[in-house]
Amino acid sequence: MNNKLIIFFSISMMLFFSFAKAEEISYLEREEVKDFIKMMEKKHEFSSSELVEILGTAVHQERVIRIMDRQPEGTMTWSRYRNMMVSDDRINQAKEFIESYKDQLLKAQDIYGVPAEIIASIIGIETRYGRITGGTRVIDSLMTLSFDYPRRAKFFKIQLEEFLLLSKEEGLNPKKIKGSIAGAVGYGQFMPDSYRNYAVDFDNDGVRDIVNNPIDAIGSVANFLNRKGKWSPNKPIVFKAKSRGDDPQVKSAFKPYMSVKELESLSIYSEKPIPLGQLVVPVKLPLEDGWEYRVGFDNYYSLSRYNRSKLYVMAVSDFSEEISKFFKE
Repeated sequence: MNNKLIIFFSISMMLFFSFAKAEEISYLEREEVKDFIKMMEKKHEFSSSELVEILGTAVHQERVIRIMDRQPEGTMTWSRYRNMMVSDDRINQAKEFIESYKDQLLKAQDIYGVPAEIIASIIGIETRYGRITGGTRVIDSLMTLSFDYPRRAKFFKIQLEEFLLLSKEEGLNPKKIKGSIAGAVGYGQFMPDSYRNYAVDFDNDGVRDIVNNPIDAIGSVANFLNRKGKWSPNKPIVFKAKSRGDDPQVKSAFKPYMSVKELESLSIYSEKPIPLGQLVVPVKLPLEDGWEYRVGFDNYYSLSRYNRSKLYVMAVSDFSEEISKFFKE
């Protein structure tokens, strides 16, 4: 082994053992975690012993960080993403779900103004109607992202705070609840703050349970879109569009910000007439060999409040169109 290889091997082993040692250190020994505990004591009157018991069980999840850095928005084409989300299998699952909960879906539509097919579409895309809700302990995900993921640590510390409050308020065991790698739970994959603010007891049994109860999940998704999303009843989400130019450059946005005249100045034209004075947002979707275009309206922005991904929003929109026929049967 030459000197360069020896040096390289030595450095590699040092890094390995440093990482392994960091892995073995309990979160409770870290100063930023101690500061978090003090904040929860002062702000929310949690007891130190209670927090130590809960947070002391948290285990760093390198897989969580790895997946967070590989979100589909930056790695997947729209055509591939759509085929995955709007599949025949998922459509069949939607039919089964709608047959079982059609009355509740239509009730939520009447109360919150959100189309039943949109509610069903979100639950189907999020978890295949409760079949895949995530297998990572939420306390592990949120501790990892709060203290080992600097890029979004501020956001996830808020979610950790909300999760601890949620667990106390709803009588949940924070050491046992499982969810997505980001800490979202239940049929509709609500983050802890959304659970606290928008979950509803839709079947009036005295419990807001969106983890095990699909009826509460139906009402909660609709309530979220109504209140946080500011859903506009009887309004479109998007229109299909075409470009007559060479790859027009558009600003990545969700909220409508330009006039039809400005849209057409980019050589993007809606396939349907747009009401006079209506602001729109151009949507540019990557294909394997080009681009697909849509024109988004206020409800496009509304859906983005659920998940800030144009691929996700378009999948919800397209899937809802596919399954709307099941409400007419």
